[in-house]
Amino acid sequence: MNISAHLQRIVVISVAYILFMILVKSVVVPIQTLYFPAITPFAALLFPLHGIRVIAAWLYGIHSVWYLLTANFVMHLLLTPDAELSVSSLYSWGIGSSVAWFTLELMNRVGFDTSSNETEIRKSTWRKLVFVGFVSSIFNSIGHNLLFAGDILPEDSLNTLISYLIGDTLGTILCLFCLMLFLKNVIRRSA
Repeated sequence: MNISAHLQRIVVISVAYILFMILVKSVVVPIQTLYFPAITPFAALLFPLHGIRVIAAWLYGIHSVWYLLTANFVMHLLLTPDAELSVSSLYSWGIGSSVAWFTLELMNRVGFDTSSNETEIRKSTWRKLVFVGFVSSIFNSIGHNLLFAGDILPEDSLNTLISYLIGDTLGTILCLFCLMLFLKNVIRRSA
């Protein structure tokens, strides 16, 4: 594969990451802060970026990890240029960028076919991707809970884990719904 194809994928993923992060920061976080202020700094109850991770990992395999890491860096530069680039941020990006790929690999190795080589996307494919989103969210929430263990109060730990599961899974469903609408529109226009 040539460098142009990789760069195009990075641009598409970065744009999607930035647009969905703007949605999270401007809509989800203000509403969530009213009802769940203790967990809001650590997890959003609707986090579509996880859906982008799942779709990228499903489509691009191991390359998705580098695409997502790059997207995190670009997003940081554009949305929070004055924020400190800490080691924990880099670890967080590493966890988030690799969990979907890791989960897909794990599932494929135990015989749960999640390949993207289908000529058409079936209903079972959507269900499998939601399941991948849920399972990878478990890894994501555990990884982030360990990473931020010193910042998350022990009594908020379980709530934060559950918030990751809810936010990542709902975010995956939202992204898959958007992808489904996009594909239906493309098919309708090409017919």
